[in-house]
Amino acid sequence: MATTVQNTVGALATQAMEAYLRKAEGYEKLVIRDRDPEDLHQMRICLRKLRTAMQVFAPGISLPKAGRETQVAAINRKLGKLRDLDVIAAVLRKQYLPDLSHIERKKLKPVFNYLKRKRKQAYKQAKSMLKGSRYKAFKKSLRRWILEPDCNLTARLNIEVVLPDFTLPLVSHLWLHPGWLVEVRNTEGKLQPDTRLSMDEVDAAITHHSEAIHSLRKQVKRVRYQLKMVAVFYGDRLRDDLSKLTTLQDTLGALQDSLVMEEFLHQALPKWKTQLPTLKSLLTDNRHRAWKQWQTQQQYYLETQNRKALRQRLMEPGIGIAPAEPNGKEPHVTT
Repeated sequence: MATTVQNTVGALATQAMEAYLRKAEGYEKLVIRDRDPEDLHQMRICLRKLRTAMQVFAPGISLPKAGRETQVAAINRKLGKLRDLDVIAAVLRKQYLPDLSHIERKKLKPVFNYLKRKRKQAYKQAKSMLKGSRYKAFKKSLRRWILEPDCNLTARLNIEVVLPDFTLPLVSHLWLHPGWLVEVRNTEGKLQPDTRLSMDEVDAAITHHSEAIHSLRKQVKRVRYQLKMVAVFYGDRLRDDLSKLTTLQDTLGALQDSLVMEEFLHQALPKWKTQLPTLKSLLTDNRHRAWKQWQTQQQYYLETQNRKALRQRLMEPGIGIAPAEPNGKEPHVTT
């Protein structure tokens, strides 16, 4: 139990990673039991937050090889294959199935059978990973580090003094991401989303820029997790930013999910576009709706003053008290 309150980089880094690891571990048995897909979803969120904490505090900490960010990424990728199939199943059943005719519902049967087989394989792999030596070594290594944190001199700095230096790099990567420039035109020196595209051109753009859109969404997630992690030092000043980033993440997710869904349907039923015309129409309509929402959000974040505003807020953390370090110990400093 924590006995001291420390406003240092090392204390906040240790506290954050201990909390996210503990929460992720809390979902392990539930994921293996496999009764509610939400358990897997929440475990992956905890692991993504853990990875973000490692990225944010990297200048001040030295993690063991078995407990580094690359290990977290590998674990989450394994779990992600299962999560993708759960999302496809939920979207098909809840969002699209009710609006399909009896004939199209019957034609979806082989799709659900294929989904069941793929999910069984993905679950087997996820379960094997969670019970495997590599995952156990990761937890053991990181747990040992949390008890005796290995940090450099940067870890001793007051977090409120250097907080902007830790938070701004991820935000800079977000602003410089090429995804913002997808289908953008330069009008008299001002960047604006191209709203003149036909629906066919929109579909082609989403497919062509799918990697950039997906990558941008992941960077939005990282920044959002980071802002939530340090929000205690800013009072309510980051609330609106967090809300906007959440909405943006959902919009980009809708675009990416539509492509994932179409690819899956093609694998399960190669002629699905002709056999399931209503489903094809619904998918297309939702994708075009998400594209319009994206262009509105894209325009907002292309505005220089909006980027500067978040930057400025992060430059001025308020007076706050960092959470206590869980083990109540001073991080070991490597000089």
